Amino acid sequence: MRRLPVVGAVLAAVAVAMVVSTTAELPGNALLSDPEVDVVIVPTPEQPSPPTPAPQPKPKPQPQSQALVYVRPNGLAKVTAGTPAGVAIWRHPTDRRKSVVLGAAEDGGIAAYNLAGRRFLRLQGPESRLTGVDIHYRFRFDPQWTNDIAVVSDGATGRLRALAFRPVAASYGQPLVQEVTAPDAPTIFPDGSPRDVTVWQDPTGVYAVVAQESATRLALVRLTPATDRKVAFEVIRTIDLPTDFVTHDLTPWTPCGPTPIAGLTSDASAVFISQRGVGIWRINPDLTGEPTLIDVVAQFGAPPNPDGTCGMGEGSDRLNDVGALALYRAPGTTGYLIAATPGDGRFAVYTRQPIAYAGRFRIASVPATGSLAITNLSLGSPYAKGMLAARTTGNSFALIRWDELARHAGLIVNTRS
Repeated sequence: MRRLPVVGAVLAAVAVAMVVSTTAELPGNALLSDPEVDVVIVPTPEQPSPPTPAPQPKPKPQPQSQALVYVRPNGLAKVTAGTPAGVAIWRHPTDRRKSVVLGAAEDGGIAAYNLAGRRFLRLQGPESRLTGVDIHYRFRFDPQWTNDIAVVSDGATGRLRALAFRPVAASYGQPLVQEVTAPDAPTIFPDGSPRDVTVWQDPTGVYAVVAQESATRLALVRLTPATDRKVAFEVIRTIDLPTDFVTHDLTPWTPCGPTPIAGLTSDASAVFISQRGVGIWRINPDLTGEPTLIDVVAQFGAPPNPDGTCGMGEGSDRLNDVGALALYRAPGTTGYLIAATPGDGRFAVYTRQPIAYAGRFRIASVPATGSLAITNLSLGSPYAKGMLAARTTGNSFALIRWDELARHAGLIVNTRS
């Protein structure tokens, strides 16, 4: 395990915000008619097997660029068991209408929802506690076979799970999602549980970066094909993010509360990490080199109050705190890093290359405290120009049209993969 050195804060410029209230059309009838199917995740050998179990007017265009935009969800995916946790979006390879929102629940397994928000497939494991989920397209199991997979973190077993999407099998009445985890999958952290996960690929292979729950530790994990068309995992290295810092005038500073990792997102060029009470980090995807703080929370550098609470510091007024992260991927260097900011219910937007603050927005009934997923890919109607999915104040995931949001916030819409 390698300990990273203390890193100073890098602060970005402040932008002006204003509020614009809008509404959006609600989706129509359910797009899929598949019956709901419950599937049991296969346990690993040392585990016991469980028992089988009205339309609104369209908004007018609003002024663009660096505005605090307020939009409403287009649909809701209700979590019927457990507390909503991680969420991901999968695009069907041939029929966009059958694309899926995959939602994990801490004590209720993981479920697949159609684009109307109706649950049609639920997966449960033996005492599973599934918290993080990410999608990787076209993973090669063997020279003759590829599948899209979801990588899921399981806090109960301490392992990662791999779920394969089987659209051809689903057309013949089989479950769309099937577990393909190798039986000898390792425990990721010897002294803790995995919380969030993000997957990336380069010419050397496919990798996952995993965050330890209630900690500052990250693990780099390689995904490899195993026998019987399974997915194996190999832990490559772990690192710890700093917990002691210096302010802009080189004064030593220690946060006055816990600073766990709250969210992860990545591509082949970088992993972005949100750390509560600190800010947003950028590091090489293989967890080598020095991490860089691209923005810090408002309390960064603040001395603790006599009662132990945190005062105001020298940090960014854009980040009351920081939670889930997601990337809006677009060709070349375009696209955005989106950060949930707990406490003020907003989502902060940063351009990707170079990293720079671009604006912020709110979503009705979405407190910006939970999970977050974004795709620029074209899905079925009404999400033909992308989707944002996030946890709501209720027991649901909110589904938002990306083009509806982008139109008011002055953001790009690009559906090229």
